[in-house]
Amino acid sequence: MSKNLLINVCDSNNADNYAWSMLFFRIDRRSDTQPYTFYKMRFKNDGYLLSYAKSLMNSVKKYQISPIETVQEYDGNNTKVSCDKISLNNELIAQEWSLFSDALVKPSDEKIKNKINGYILYGTERRDENNTISFIKMANPFTNLTNKSKVFFTTTADDELDLFSDDVCRLYLNTDILITGTTLYTYNYSFERLFDIEKTMSKIKKEAIQRITDTNVFSDADQFTAYASQYTSNRTFVTLKQERIDRIKNNKNRKAVAGLLKLELDKAGKIIIDSKEKAALLIKYLCYKIFKDGETNDVLEASSISTLTIE
Repeated sequence: MSKNLLINVCDSNNADNYAWSMLFFRIDRRSDTQPYTFYKMRFKNDGYLLSYAKSLMNSVKKYQISPIETVQEYDGNNTKVSCDKISLNNELIAQEWSLFSDALVKPSDEKIKNKINGYILYGTERRDENNTISFIKMANPFTNLTNKSKVFFTTTADDELDLFSDDVCRLYLNTDILITGTTLYTYNYSFERLFDIEKTMSKIKKEAIQRITDTNVFSDADQFTAYASQYTSNRTFVTLKQERIDRIKNNKNRKAVAGLLKLELDKAGKIIIDSKEKAALLIKYLCYKIFKDGETNDVLEASSISTLTIE
């Protein structure tokens, strides 16, 4: 359903129904209040922006949406054959999105002085200004053609070659991020950098470890916490499953989980975690990265598991 929605959104025949804006932006994390600064760009010919919007929508539809097999909820592991989606209200990005969108509607009037981190093509539907679409590219659009490996010349009015050393603006015909309604769609991990998700993931990791520790199922809770804190991938904790946390709270189910993962239990039936490897096994299980094949009984590990709806 989401794929069809994106195909319809990127129908270039609808481009005329939007009022388009092009804004470049900078990110400066040294700011305690607002890390984003936007600059609204003006085109000498208004038709240029509409033409670019149509070309971009066509290209995204053909080369980025049509080839994907599915659209799945963001879990930190894009399968390369899917497009991830995440609600703008998700705790991972909600605060940064609020800052980003606030800065977007208050672009700076100053001349661009520092490096640009990306740009956004922003469309507002003429009949309903609450209906918007955004294409975000995490790339500096300005580039200098002449460098250590190449020299460029331009033809003058007298048909002579003159050295070309000015910066040029390059806009891509693909997008890293597409936002429509209250949902962000992404084809790579660029949005993590845009919204400083690593910082948020660190917080989620700490909260997840605390949730697991609070189950009171460990022979030594402090030891589990110490080993769990050494787990290197913060992404894993994004998919912590409450159902699996509840499972290890139950004595009978906990014994089954321990058997599945080859973990020991003490005399009181509590899980013994005495190495970071054992802690990692349990974390992967609780975060839905480990499951048992019902046909072969093999214990399998996967970076991303999603439930299929078979009709």
